[in-house]
Amino acid sequence: MKKRTEITIETSRRVIVRHANNWRETWCEQCQGAVRMISPNEAAARLNVSSRLIYQWIEEGSIHFREEPGGLIVCETSLPPMTGRLLT
Repeated sequence: MKKRTEITIETSRRVIVRHANNWRETWCEQCQGAVRMISPNEAAARLNVSSRLIYQWIEEGSIHFREEPGGLIVCETSLPPMTGRLLT
């Protein structure tokens, strides 16, 4: 009889987002108002999703964004609400 060895590896990740000067209030054309705009990476960390998914949502038009000289910024108001579950 052959022996079978099963190895289970558990990992965890903790992301700390500091809010000091990470956002700024600016005009969102789709919301027609001044809103907080954050980086795609901060949006991903807040929602516990990958940055790639944030960019996919941008391409689909699911979330509002604005192109700035320093890169894209995302409208915080247009982000889906956090539901306590992992979004995919």
